[in-house]
Amino acid sequence: MKKEKWIFIMSKVLPRIRIFEHKKIVQNNFLCPKTKGFSWHPKNEHIIFLILISFIALNLINILVLVWFSSTELSRFTGEADNMGLVAIYIQDWKRINISSPENKTYNFSFALNYTLNLNASANFQADSWWYTLIDKGNELVVAQDVPFSPNTTFNAITRENGLIVFANDSSGNIVNESVEFFVAVPSSAPKIHYISPDIFVCEGSYLSYFFNVTDLDEQIATPSINPTAPSSPFYVVFSRTINSTVRTYEIFSGILDKSDLGQANIGSRSFLENVSVSDGQYSDYNQTNITVIEINNAPAVSPIGVQTVWGSGENRTFYHELDANDAESGNVSGLNLTLQLIIRNSTNEPAYLFNITPMGIINFTANENQTGVYRVWIYVYDDGLKNYHPNITDYCNQPPTNKSSMVNFSITITNENRLPYITSYYPLNLSLAAYEGEAVYFNVTMFDPDWTLLDSYWYFDDALLKYESGFDNGTFSEINYTFSHSSSGNHTIRVNVTDGDLTNSYDSFVWNLSIIDVPVLETSFPGGEGGGAPGFLCREKWGCSQWNECKNAKDSLDRFALSNDQYPIIKENCDMNSWLGTYCGFQIRTCKDANKCNSTEEKPSEMQACYYTENPNCEDGIKNCHDESCEILVDCGGPCKPCPTCSDGMQNQGEEGVDCGGPCKQCQAERPLTKTPFRYFMVALIILLLLIVVIISLKHLKMERLRKLESRKI
Repeated sequence: MKKEKWIFIMSKVLPRIRIFEHKKIVQNNFLCPKTKGFSWHPKNEHIIFLILISFIALNLINILVLVWFSSTELSRFTGEADNMGLVAIYIQDWKRINISSPENKTYNFSFALNYTLNLNASANFQADSWWYTLIDKGNELVVAQDVPFSPNTTFNAITRENGLIVFANDSSGNIVNESVEFFVAVPSSAPKIHYISPDIFVCEGSYLSYFFNVTDLDEQIATPSINPTAPSSPFYVVFSRTINSTVRTYEIFSGILDKSDLGQANIGSRSFLENVSVSDGQYSDYNQTNITVIEINNAPAVSPIGVQTVWGSGENRTFYHELDANDAESGNVSGLNLTLQLIIRNSTNEPAYLFNITPMGIINFTANENQTGVYRVWIYVYDDGLKNYHPNITDYCNQPPTNKSSMVNFSITITNENRLPYITSYYPLNLSLAAYEGEAVYFNVTMFDPDWTLLDSYWYFDDALLKYESGFDNGTFSEINYTFSHSSSGNHTIRVNVTDGDLTNSYDSFVWNLSIIDVPVLETSFPGGEGGGAPGFLCREKWGCSQWNECKNAKDSLDRFALSNDQYPIIKENCDMNSWLGTYCGFQIRTCKDANKCNSTEEKPSEMQACYYTENPNCEDGIKNCHDESCEILVDCGGPCKPCPTCSDGMQNQGEEGVDCGGPCKQCQAERPLTKTPFRYFMVALIILLLLIVVIISLKHLKMERLRKLESRKI
């Protein structure tokens, strides 16, 4: 290895200086001929001091160099010395990084959102750029990667085990790195809800999905709670996802909201004051929010009528129908709460009068031979709008509170001779198919009626109606694109019926035979496909549960048949595991609801659990339990009891050092871990002080020399 050599001359033993006083001194004679060695001449005293200062400064510089290089650990030293005071120091020339902060030790912090440490690093080469990577050693996660920095800066560490890797490169692009591991210790801290809006608005006919974040520096997944919940409120709260080791996201959600959630029609809106809490079992936090459900005006619901065929003479000449129309806000048509409008046109699209419709929605028509032909009929149904409405209905729900309408149309054929409709073509051509669960398959048929009557089509999965369409002209086709659900494996059929509405039920039909192959599913998607509510769509279960009921004694419940013989052993086993023995063994139940109504229970949470039984649960029994239709968040606080202490309640409690600070809360004042002053800075300061002392002494001697000169002149 190539070496560079610095040589420092250090005097091992300073030469003895003998000082002689001479009354007679030869001018400008430095060496006295009568004496061996050095003689002292007052006139040349400052020269001797300058030599002495030079020796001291040289040795101090030597010490500074040694201290500087050794303290930064830039290189490895070797060296030698001879008997003349010659010291040779060799410095190996490899490239290294030294991390002086953070050190391999534990840093203690109070609660804080950021744990800031000094990042001090140096190199024994000219570094072009610096960057670092921070690793969560406990979870083996990269927290920050390739972050550029300049030495002597700061960075934010994480709680518990940290791994820091510092990188630097030289002008040639060579990369050097050094690492250090350290631990950041914080006391047990309370979970903290970041922010929940004090007012949340959601419209009837939609669902609520509101996300908020919670920080828990203990890296625990806090348990969420919302009160009230079902059956008093349609809202639930669940853990959603992890952002990092200390921050997690939760969701307040509901199913599709309807009139039952509002309580009644024409109320305008309904507000739910909700307490949202999170708890880690030792500490908790909560926020209040007012969730307002805004009522909307729903359009009237009108049942389809379908194509109709009646005879112009003989029997079956009468068409009688009672319109099925209902409005969630205004009521039904039979109660004269809706307004009706009837339009009839013949085959040439001219207005025609065949029949009327009563205000109660009744059609009673008898045809004759002069009315033969095909007619199209439109019935419009209007409601009265909202009697009471929220002032922000347009802003949040994008609709005015005015009236809304719906329309149903159908065709009626009056004929003296009715011939059957038929299917002229179909797809797929193969009538026996194999398909996988989750696979979408396309079907269609082309229809024709020899009497040119408009046609209706009905699509079925086995015997379940998937899709109804009305008013097809000749030569047109009806279609469906159907996705088979993940619970439909086995043999099934897809059937389509085509009818002209003849009262004798004349129709044509077509059937495909299907073999559905089972496919395991790890993760499903949101509803899709056609024919909502029937089989044939994928659905992701989203369960929300009410709070647990009051704990009941398990043995007594078994004796009263409130607990079955199959359930009791499971409850007792869980009680034994928690040392809830004898009369202390209890159970409690809750109800869970799938907000997406997937008609599946694969992911349904448990609705029964073991619990610690006490006869009269209350807010002073020293037990975390449920009573008065709610559950405590921590022991004897939250839920039906007084609020639990938090870091935002304006009181000094739960071990806080001040009001809402210290202990499990944020630190009361800015704190920052102290790091040791580098040793080299101390030595530099010491050397400067020594040099100042030497200079002062030298100046003092020079002053004394001038005084001696003056005295000698006087003599």
